[in-house]
Amino acid sequence: MLKAFVLAAILALVSGTAAIAACPSQVPGSTIEAIQANEQRILCLLQEVEAATRQRKYEADLRALQNSIQNIQLQQRFDALPTFTVPAPFAPLL
Repeated sequence: MLKAFVLAAILALVSGTAAIAACPSQVPGSTIEAIQANEQRILCLLQEVEAATRQRKYEADLRALQNSIQNIQLQQRFDALPTFTVPAPFAPLL
């Protein structure tokens, strides 16, 4: 459980820094060019967030499939166990 949490934290950190690195930096000012540049930056960041979200969904779906396969395998192992028959109780003859 802790391993999964650490992995998720690392993925979140890496995807966040990748989005910042892939998109242009913020342009200060209120000119038309600055506003348009910032608008493009926001669109780029939104696309990066969408891609990271899609990736996380794929990973969650993969984990769910792995868990269901593991459950099926465990059920098959359980079904393959020999059945236990209850012995008849001992009743002495009088």
